[in-house]
Amino acid sequence: METADAPFAMELKNLAGWNQTARDWLGYLEFAPDGCFVAEVAGARVGTATTIAYGQTCGWIGMVLVHPDARRGGLGTRLLRHAIAHLQACGVSCVKLDATPMGKKVYVPMGFRDEYELSRYEGIAPAGDEATAATVQFFTEGDLAEVTAFDTIAFGSERGSVLRSMSRRNLAYCFVARDTAQRVSGYLIARDGQNAVQIGPWIAREAAVADDLLRAFFRRVSGRRVIVDVPHPNAAARSLVSGSGFTVQRGFTRMFLGENRHPGNPLQVFGTSSAEKG
Repeated sequence: METADAPFAMELKNLAGWNQTARDWLGYLEFAPDGCFVAEVAGARVGTATTIAYGQTCGWIGMVLVHPDARRGGLGTRLLRHAIAHLQACGVSCVKLDATPMGKKVYVPMGFRDEYELSRYEGIAPAGDEATAATVQFFTEGDLAEVTAFDTIAFGSERGSVLRSMSRRNLAYCFVARDTAQRVSGYLIARDGQNAVQIGPWIAREAAVADDLLRAFFRRVSGRRVIVDVPHPNAAARSLVSGSGFTVQRGFTRMFLGENRHPGNPLQVFGTSSAEKG
C-alpha cells in the first residue's frame, strides 16, 4: 500500500461502515510503511490489510477488507496469510487481531486462539459538570516516555511511536493522570473518527483514576457521539462506560497465533486503541 491508495482504502472502509478517517490510513503507513497491503485482481484494487510490529513480542493485523463485488473468492484469507507471513518474517513471536464473529470463522482454522472478548460501547458524552480531578492534565510530549513505560506493562509490548502519533491528532482529547508522587497512574487518548469520537488507548492503574480521566474527556466532547472498545476481563471498565449511559454496539474476540508470552494486564486496559491496532 502507498499513500495514493488511501482514497480507495477509505472507499472500502465506508462500504463496511467503520469509523476510520483518511488520517488513520496514513497512520498505518506511518507505523509500518512496508507492512500495509493492497490486493488486486486484473489490475483493479479489491482489498486491503494492515500490520504493525510491536518489536518482536507482538505483531498486529487490522483493516482486512475486501470489496463486496470480490468476496467469497478467498481474497480475505490470502490477504490475512500475506499479513501473517510478513509479521513472522519481521521476527514477531505472536500475531494478534480483534476478530468480528464473521472473521473468527476464518481465523480459527488458521490456528488462532481466543485470548478474551471485547465489547464496543457507544453513547453520547454526558455534560460532565463535575470538576476534573487536579491530578489529571493534558497529555504533552514531555509525558510520552513515562506514559510509554507505563503502557508497556498493561499492553504487553512497547508502542511509543503509536502513542506519540495518536496523542498529537486531537490534543484537547488526550489526558494523563499522576499520583501524589507525580508518577503516571493512567492516561487517555482519543481521536475524531468519521462517525464518532473514539477513545483509546485508555489505561489506568485503578478504576478511580480511569473515572477521573473519562470525566476530563467528557468535559471536552459533551454531547458528541463516542465509542470505546472495552476488554471483558476489566469489569470495572464495563461498569464505568455502562454507568455513563453507553450500550454495546458490537463484540470482538481478541485472538492470537503463536506464543502469547507478553499478554499485558487487561485489568488496567479500560479501552483498547481500537481493533486495528490493539
